Amino acid sequence: MTPLFAAAMVCIEVMSWNVSKPYEDAFRTCLEVAQGAEAEGLPADLVVALAYTESRLNRHARSSRGAAGPMQVLPRFHCPSGRERGCDLVAAGLSALSRYRNKYKEWPKALCHWNSGNRCYRRSKLFARIVLKRRRAIAAALGD
Repeated sequence: MTPLFAAAMVCIEVMSWNVSKPYEDAFRTCLEVAQGAEAEGLPADLVVALAYTESRLNRHARSSRGAAGPMQVLPRFHCPSGRERGCDLVAAGLSALSRYRNKYKEWPKALCHWNSGNRCYRRSKLFARIVLKRRRAIAAALGD
């Protein structure tokens, strides 16, 4: 299976989860995230599950804390200039997630710290479980 086909299959499954409109933009964002994950050596299904959990694949999502993009990265920490302007938020998110994975070795811990930073709290542990549950749902639907 080619990487593009695999990414498309992951995205088609996630699109069935009632992604908010506009559907086409969410699908393009999903493909960008999935293909970027593959290029970064990260599992596309997990990264798409993360982006879905963070923003429902909305590339224009903004949080009250300053997180932006489909993966809800904090530009001041993860963008080269420390600013959102001129920053590829998907690439910044993938790079940050890769660093968390390398540092914490296990996905539950990496996702927990992705969500909360230096300490894992009950809410961030729940966030990690939700992302991993969605990843398992994608895998089950694709027969993996």
